[in-house]
Amino acid sequence: MNTSASAQVSAGAELSPKTIEILQTIRDPDLRDRVEATLRHGSVALAELARIHLPQDQFEARDQVVNDRYLELAPYVLAAVASINRMLNQIAESYPRPHQTDDSLEDDFDLEFDLVDGPTGEGTGLSRDHATAERSPDEKISETAHAYGGMLRSRVLGFADRLKFALSQSDSWPLLAELDDHQHKLSKAVQGLYFGMLGVFAQDVRRDEILPSYRSAVSEAVRLRVATADLNYHLSRFNHAIADASPEAAVPLVVAIADRLQRFSARPEYRTMRAEDKKAVIDFRRELYLLRHGHEGLPMARLRIAVEGFSKFLESLQAINHREVLVLHDRQRLSDALSLLERAEAFAAGDIDGARIQMAQVVDLVSSLLGRNPELDLAYRRYRTEPPSPDMLPKVIASWKHLVRSTLVVLG
Repeated sequence: MNTSASAQVSAGAELSPKTIEILQTIRDPDLRDRVEATLRHGSVALAELARIHLPQDQFEARDQVVNDRYLELAPYVLAAVASINRMLNQIAESYPRPHQTDDSLEDDFDLEFDLVDGPTGEGTGLSRDHATAERSPDEKISETAHAYGGMLRSRVLGFADRLKFALSQSDSWPLLAELDDHQHKLSKAVQGLYFGMLGVFAQDVRRDEILPSYRSAVSEAVRLRVATADLNYHLSRFNHAIADASPEAAVPLVVAIADRLQRFSARPEYRTMRAEDKKAVIDFRRELYLLRHGHEGLPMARLRIAVEGFSKFLESLQAINHREVLVLHDRQRLSDALSLLERAEAFAAGDIDGARIQMAQVVDLVSSLLGRNPELDLAYRRYRTEPPSPDMLPKVIASWKHLVRSTLVVLG
């Protein structure tokens, strides 16, 4: 009796309804079983990778976090790598190796993978087809599996080399940075293989239909930028408030900003930050904790220095605006906002309610642009907290048009 290849994979490897639907279109039952087994291995690998989270911020500790604490991550890392290796072994055993694979995949994979979703992260399509159209499905899937599998294997080997180097360091943060970086890279590579194989049989399918947990690089970058812009806004207000405050008056302000940082660190966007950036947040939270719990009152000079340093760090995060995925996203959003503003301007001549409806859509669009232009951020916050009167609305629309156009000009 023949045993389905997929039966060899853990029963916990769930496939989405859309994935099962695509699999059912594969006419060859043997090929369908092999592809299903690969996808189930991929689901297990993604689940194991998702379990790798840096330990929660022990920012209260006076000294740096003890290296031994991170040994808690070892079982999760080993389980993730083992699951990937099982998938790679299944690929090697299940699909004939083609005479030639696409060696260029590793070089351009990250950028192409991020841009497939389109400028606003809402595009369709699973992946480019690396196999030629005239080949059989079996040949196409073999070429695709080995192309993506080869890339994934090289990333696993690179991960091992980087871990060896990081473990030789006295500081624990190089290790954390490598775990953080490669957890993302390996997840993306497994997703690429997953989407690439299904892309042989279906093209016009949303990625989040295949993997409900999938988040495009665009949406992740936008959410991170908005979260850090919001944090920077509140820190600026805090900095202004403590400028002339006494130590006694500053204590509740420090408590408030510490609470704001705690809530920021609990957000999903925080998880997408680089380990080095997380360290800056942790160090600042630790410093605030130590300042608050000192035995000689709150030292204002040291507090102001700490706030100034963290403010500069948040300013450095504006470099995220140079990411290609964000440039494309922002250009599209700004163009859409400008069109809506022109319609709002036409409505404002005789239909204030119609103009407000258009402006509501503009404000919604601009909410995803927070952190791109400080002046546009300010206009957004003012409109949200104090909507203009009917008499002032035409002037506000004209001002927004100028801001949006100038921001577009900077983007080119």
